[in-house]
Amino acid sequence: MWSIFILLSILVPLVAPINVSAYMINKTTANISWIYPLDTNNPDDISLLGGMIKGFYVIVFAPLSMQPPIVHRNYEGTIGTQYWDIVGNLTPGTTYHAQVKAFTKKGDGKPSVPYIFTVPKEDFRE
Repeated sequence: MWSIFILLSILVPLVAPINVSAYMINKTTANISWIYPLDTNNPDDISLLGGMIKGFYVIVFAPLSMQPPIVHRNYEGTIGTQYWDIVGNLTPGTTYHAQVKAFTKKGDGKPSVPYIFTVPKEDFRE
């Protein structure tokens, strides 16, 4: 029993978040959403349901810009369901990459595949 507890306490997240996407709320703010997948046949994945994952880093950056990356720590959601985070201060007309990675007390997991989106130059709601 103790060996299982010790093993679980040293794990970092095993898989990268999937289905990352961005939905523009207005001309400078996006809702970034993702799913953290679980394999119910894998005991290492099931162990993470016990609260080992402490949250997610949401990283949004513009690779062709000198802007520093926007990094949020997100603690909301339930593993195996969809998560989201609101990211503001985006520049209209700029192309961004959004990535998400889970973290535990031990460290960070693998980052998601980047989701690439461009902020419209004009407010699309008008």
